[in-house]
Amino acid sequence: MKLCRKEYEKPATFPDWAAIRPELADKRIYYPYNNGIKADFTEGDEHSNHIEMAGFFCSSIISYRVLKDGSFDIYRFSVFPSLRVNPNNTHGSLCENFNGIGLRFCGERERLESVCFNGILSFISKAKNAAITRKILPFTDKKALLEQIEIKCCGSVLFTIEKTASKRIVECCYTPYDSDIELNKKTYINGIEAFDGEYSFRDETAIIQIVYSAECIEYNDIQRAIQHRSEFIEENANRLKITTPDEDINLECLLTKLRASESIFHTKNGLMHSPGGGNYYAALWTNDECEYANPFFAYLGYGKASEQNLNCFDLFSRLVHKDKAVLTSICAEGEDFWNGAGDRGDTSMFVYGFSRYLLTTGDRENGEKYLPILETACDYIISKINEHNVVVSDSDELENRFESGKANLSTAVITYDAFISMAHLEKELENYETEKKYKELSLLIKQGIEDYFEDEVEGFETYRYCLEETNLRSWICLPLTVGINSRKEGTVKALKSDKLKKPCGLLTRSGENTYWDRSLLYALRGIFRIGEADTALEMLKEYTFSRLYCGHTPYPFEAFPEGNAAQLSAESALYVRIITEGILGFRPTGFKSFEIQPSLPEKWTFLKIERFVYSAQNLDFLIEKCEGGLRVRIEQAGADLKLKNHQKAEIFLS
Repeated sequence: MKLCRKEYEKPATFPDWAAIRPELADKRIYYPYNNGIKADFTEGDEHSNHIEMAGFFCSSIISYRVLKDGSFDIYRFSVFPSLRVNPNNTHGSLCENFNGIGLRFCGERERLESVCFNGILSFISKAKNAAITRKILPFTDKKALLEQIEIKCCGSVLFTIEKTASKRIVECCYTPYDSDIELNKKTYINGIEAFDGEYSFRDETAIIQIVYSAECIEYNDIQRAIQHRSEFIEENANRLKITTPDEDINLECLLTKLRASESIFHTKNGLMHSPGGGNYYAALWTNDECEYANPFFAYLGYGKASEQNLNCFDLFSRLVHKDKAVLTSICAEGEDFWNGAGDRGDTSMFVYGFSRYLLTTGDRENGEKYLPILETACDYIISKINEHNVVVSDSDELENRFESGKANLSTAVITYDAFISMAHLEKELENYETEKKYKELSLLIKQGIEDYFEDEVEGFETYRYCLEETNLRSWICLPLTVGINSRKEGTVKALKSDKLKKPCGLLTRSGENTYWDRSLLYALRGIFRIGEADTALEMLKEYTFSRLYCGHTPYPFEAFPEGNAAQLSAESALYVRIITEGILGFRPTGFKSFEIQPSLPEKWTFLKIERFVYSAQNLDFLIEKCEGGLRVRIEQAGADLKLKNHQKAEIFLS
């Protein structure tokens, strides 16, 4: 069957039964297992969840449920970012819902016993005389998803399989020419192509492999798929290794590094990190990429992430103008743009992320090359500063879903922080007059934030998100993340109050039922950043427990009810930044210098971060409690310091 582009309809990202239930946000279902999580099921249990996994050419959202009788369903939604059915459209990537094979044991279905996830999704089930392990994972370097079913037979086992193959052809706009793409399902048993029918085994193991693909896959590719994914998972574990006294936080750091790193796709315009979630692929955003993920990738030490960082900033650099805002999104593999919410403060997001990236990588040549672009972007931002010394924008990163007024707190805070980084960058390049200019601008914006946004809102001495907003908003946390402390007590109380904080997360606006994880992730970073470590730890532990073990696991997600809590990848980068920029208090200040301001909770005796990449060097941080404060050791920098808790120190590398 061939479908032309006009006939193609995108399949549903999630089945109806995979709808996330926020009332389960504090009900434990999973537990730690093998550097991941596991859930066990007995008769009468019911559960559903969905998890996204990605390689360079395919991203898949696997929804699954177990029913009371032990039977289970799997929904396999796959996206191929470099194949497009709509030529210039954010949501134009080719998608397919692949049906699995029909597998019956003497006419009966398997019964699910447990589900495991550590970067590979595994289902352990049983049937008569058979123990079954099913693994699902994306190919790292192919447009394909693999499902492998291992059947260990104890005695004689007869099973029937059907629907072993399928094929349909979709007309795509495929670079550099139009092409018909064949979506295939092919099945193998013990290396031999399988067809519908009965199969009998006795006291041996049968390996069924089903490949769901949008390109021709050789059997050797299948053999390497699990190895490649496993290697990627192991390499991820060894980058930016975070160890705390809390094993749950350690595990969530391990998994969120994976989710943030895997969502990088090959496109006709180079590597692009993209949010995912069933809708957002082969595209870049000023918030998700420039502001959230790229500062994290700058010190992660993952080569492909570093490559996409510079590619992302290169592509956005082409959109920099003195008299108009940077556009919100570069989509369709770099062939088109989306700017549907107008100026969201996108230029500030771009400068914020790019200046941090240049300082962290310590590349003077790139600093000199891109400085004129950043200065032009800053000229536009300066032109939008109003008489109250805050920055005017059409909307914010929530794109008018909620009130953002004529000037909002988000754009103001990001601008303040961006100007601080610009001052550091100008100093490194010996432009001392321009350094002074950005220092003065940052102080001007800081005063504007205090004068324009500070207010009593719903009984809390905090910030009004915009002049037009009468309710509390979760983004009042933003000043805390950049060290603006004038309203810290009231802001922390407001964030912890039942006006905003719920078991499911942090409400976007009091009185509503919508929550976005990104604001909670910023809030946690901010509360650590201002030295309220014990309060922050309490909230972080609760949040980590919920996302890791309860209901919808194991990653942070974008929003609910919008998007069915899709596990957008940049939110995972924000989780790790709670540790690096919140607890460690890291901030780049030069090509060979950075600040730390450790804020260790009372119950913690240490924090260890290994292989933190700064200025092309691997740094190991060890922070330990000692009499009178903290001992901070960074062997590669020759640093052995004694600090009070939450005391700032600047580190210089040789």
